[in-house]
Amino acid sequence: MKVESWQGIKGKLVHDDQKAIVVDDDQELADQKQLQARLASDGRPINEARQAMIKKTVKRQFKIEPIKLSGWFNRHQDSHNAKKVEQLVSEKPTHQYKQIKNEMTFFGESFLEGFLGFYGLEVDNALGRYEHNLHVLETKELGQSEKEYYLATSQNGRVNLATDPLPSQQIAEEQLDKFYKREPEQTQAESVQLRSQEDDGKEE
Repeated sequence: MKVESWQGIKGKLVHDDQKAIVVDDDQELADQKQLQARLASDGRPINEARQAMIKKTVKRQFKIEPIKLSGWFNRHQDSHNAKKVEQLVSEKPTHQYKQIKNEMTFFGESFLEGFLGFYGLEVDNALGRYEHNLHVLETKELGQSEKEYYLATSQNGRVNLATDPLPSQQIAEEQLDKFYKREPEQTQAESVQLRSQEDDGKEE
């Protein structure tokens, strides 16, 4: 069995190249028999489990800025619900959702539907940004101490390695920093150009 950890993502993926489970606590990694049993009973396809693990962390870290939500309602010609956004007391979606449910008579069903639509779209966008960028990936065989580090992306749960194994996490992080600091103006210009191409494609 192998264990992999993604930079900035809570939990570790334990897999046998076919099925995978997510382990939140490092202490669980000590009992290989129990992990094997969990993998057999609860294991999901590896790409599906990897994407779910990444999405779970992205959702936990996600905040909804009231101004963006208000703008979303305004773009959908719903100024009535755009004004209600001011009543939300938190930027955390779980708190906002509870507040909306508790004050359903004030917020109303159309507000809730709009909120959930906006939230789903924003989480998908945040997940897409994470998947698009390179991250440090740490892998090792379960029960062994030797680790390998890579720069990689995970798109739709599929791993795309950008480097050969790197000797340490520090070197991997330095390589990542070098990659993102190389000619920042060029990188920004390329991403703006890509974004405008995507926007052109949507309008057709």
